[in-house]
Amino acid sequence: MILKKVEPLIAKENTALRVSISAEQRLMVTLRTPTTEQEWIEISRQLEDNWNFPNALGALDGKHIVMTKPWHAGSEYHNYKTQESIILMAMCDANYSFTYVDVGAQGRASDGGVFGRSTLQLGIEGNTLNFSADRCPPNSNQALPHVILADEAFQLQTNLMRPYPKRTLNHERRIFNYRLSRLRKLIENSFGILSNTWRILLRRIDLEPEKTKTLVLACCILHNILRKSRTPPRGAPPQTQNDETQDYGEQLPGLAPIALRPTAAASRVRDEYCHYFNTIGAVSWQERMVAQL
Repeated sequence: MILKKVEPLIAKENTALRVSISAEQRLMVTLRTPTTEQEWIEISRQLEDNWNFPNALGALDGKHIVMTKPWHAGSEYHNYKTQESIILMAMCDANYSFTYVDVGAQGRASDGGVFGRSTLQLGIEGNTLNFSADRCPPNSNQALPHVILADEAFQLQTNLMRPYPKRTLNHERRIFNYRLSRLRKLIENSFGILSNTWRILLRRIDLEPEKTKTLVLACCILHNILRKSRTPPRGAPPQTQNDETQDYGEQLPGLAPIALRPTAAASRVRDEYCHYFNTIGAVSWQERMVAQL
């Protein structure tokens, strides 16, 4: 069944013009990022229903795909774990499906640097992705932008939220970091599902970078096809989630924090979300969970 779905996209074609279309270009056809307001609204609705974060558009992160060192590559693909890799940058929805994929950046790059040069960032800056208009969260009369959720490796933007730095934390900011990280781990779970389904991603891939990139794209497409047959999972009760005691304000090992100062507008958006989560947007278990950090 899966083969029949992807075969028209990857099959070699004979054309009069002999136009060369790479395997990568064919694969990318099925990894289309949403571009209509209605698509983003549906993604946001599912994330809010399942993870109690209004106006969220997805969780974003990078994953290193370990491979054999290419000939004459020097340290280009050498990452902070002293391995050779390319980076899979991806965003997911409530069903752990990828809504954006960028593969192939050299392992020495940072997640924030890869995102800064990505088509997703260009789309946000150029307003070509058609994010839905600012919306008031439940029980609030303060309209807030729709946002992508990421970790400390990314720069704070009006449409991209990251946790507050550990050195600036107070109780209210810990609440915000908890609420953000509770949803953000969706992308980590998506990477886990991807790797454990296509187990070649769990070991070093003995291919050159371009072929490794094509292989990873194919795995992402197959992952999305399988996810379509599953309904979006509900968020598990906090007491059953095994990573709820993580300190969500702490810098994760190996991640280089972004040093660029955020704009006043971006900081204001994060502060407004923080205020909402500590007042009318509070959930019953957040105080208990943050107290355990």
